[in-house]
Amino acid sequence: PYVDVERVSIGYMQAGASALSILTDETFFGGKDADLTLARRLNYCPILRKDFTVDPYQLVEARSIGADAILLIAAVLDPAEVRDLTAQAHELGLEVLLEVHDRAELEANLDSGADLIGVNNRNLKDFSVDIQTALDLAPLIPEGVVKVAESGLRDPAQVQRLRAAGYQGFLMGQHFMETSEPHKACARFIADLRKTAVR
Repeated sequence: PYVDVERVSIGYMQAGASALSILTDETFFGGKDADLTLARRLNYCPILRKDFTVDPYQLVEARSIGADAILLIAAVLDPAEVRDLTAQAHELGLEVLLEVHDRAELEANLDSGADLIGVNNRNLKDFSVDIQTALDLAPLIPEGVVKVAESGLRDPAQVQRLRAAGYQGFLMGQHFMETSEPHKACARFIADLRKTAVR
């Protein structure tokens, strides 16, 4: 579906999002590099290039189109590839969000050097979503690595539970994008989150 990148990205930033995640994979998700470049021109907050990064060339590409960080997915890379791509990303001034889905993926990549570790709550076998995955893995994520919870976040109460478990970042997309005005949905969510935080 068509997404007004200008309207949504500026709206997210104005709503209080601390970073943007921009899909650039065209084959599976219909994203474009140009979407990230446009968002970079319009926004001052950090931008994650969300793509299937498997080759060092994609790191250079990410930097050239304006990304501040890249996504590495443990499910499609072996630990040596994760370490190598992370080191090369750092040489280019990019931060790395490493996405894991379970304990095995996390433990295999504890020495990856990633700046952030994202726990995807979606089960790749049956596509069910359960935030208990992130809660269970939180204690295993090394100190000094930013903990990010991904997928299935629809309620401020979930975010508060994850915050209490040590998560500092929350990657949300579908919950907002399935509405007609994603930026307004984001603003409402953040406002509700702030209300629950001060109770």
